[in-house]
Amino acid sequence: MSYSVPELEDAEVIFNMGYNAATSHPLVARRIVRAKKKGAKIICVDPRKTETARIADIFLQIKGGTNMLFLCSMAHVMVTEDLVDHEFIEAHTVGFEEYAREIADPKYAPEAVAEQTRLNPEDVRKAARLFASSKHTMTTWGMGVTQFSQGVECVIGCSNLALMTGNFGHYATGVGPVRGQNNVQGTCDMGVLPNVYPGYQKVTDPEVRAKFEKAWGVKLSDKNGSPLTHVPDKVLRESDSKKQIHGLLHYR
Repeated sequence: MSYSVPELEDAEVIFNMGYNAATSHPLVARRIVRAKKKGAKIICVDPRKTETARIADIFLQIKGGTNMLFLCSMAHVMVTEDLVDHEFIEAHTVGFEEYAREIADPKYAPEAVAEQTRLNPEDVRKAARLFASSKHTMTTWGMGVTQFSQGVECVIGCSNLALMTGNFGHYATGVGPVRGQNNVQGTCDMGVLPNVYPGYQKVTDPEVRAKFEKAWGVKLSDKNGSPLTHVPDKVLRESDSKKQIHGLLHYR
């Protein structure tokens, strides 16, 4: 994330795509609600009518699988209506001219992609104008963007919107990718994964393993543990009793 979560309360516009904080991160949701009470405008892009959608000023109920088309249509409006921050682009980005020439193609207009996205073109144009209207627009996206065949491209697309409008690099602005559930980031950072110790240090690295053996006072295996997808086999089909899984502790 390029901003801290508390900054959300001071956003003027929140662009929320493929993410429902109310179910994934309730404490983040509280920040969004506080921002709304202070006057922030919310754009919500989601196939579902989520809790975030219910408080949104603009709700774009996109058809699943058309994320990239939608983001291109947002960028098209910003470029063709000259809603971009030329000074910021010149100082902090590269490749904009080539990108702008491509994205200005009429094939990316909201009207041209409306059949695929199932969005009202005028609503998309309103969203693009609102996004670009503030230098305190904060973008959040979740698994609805990243767990998708065009996930990387869509992350770039969201980032491009922020960069084009100068919404990056200062207080209460920027991009905020979030994980899928409460504290999944923290548990991963602390090594609750089958192949790494805390700090994403590899189980198979002898020097790393020796360090943790000394710190913890135990002998550690040089083999990776079992990923979740292998657990059912370990429970149901493992014949070696020493390798069988007899219980599973699950926490967040």
